[in-house]
Amino acid sequence: MQSSFVLIDLVSQRHAVRKYLRDYDTAAKLEWIAAHGSIRTVNSGFRETYAFESRLGLTAGFFFDDLGDFVFLGDHYTFQ
Repeated sequence: MQSSFVLIDLVSQRHAVRKYLRDYDTAAKLEWIAAHGSIRTVNSGFRETYAFESRLGLTAGFFFDDLGDFVFLGDHYTFQ
């Protein structure tokens, strides 16, 4: 999936990514993100949770809420 959007840091670019991927379903969002680095599934025991690493080595943990929006994982909290 080719785009002119350059993803460097998913967390700091989360608002722009959310806007850019607004009309994508979950599978398409994951495919787009994977095209910008590596993504793996993490067994959280809660929801399907993902770990993303950009090509620069910046990492982000996240899952999707019931509406398909990103929820990011901090050390002791989640945020959107």
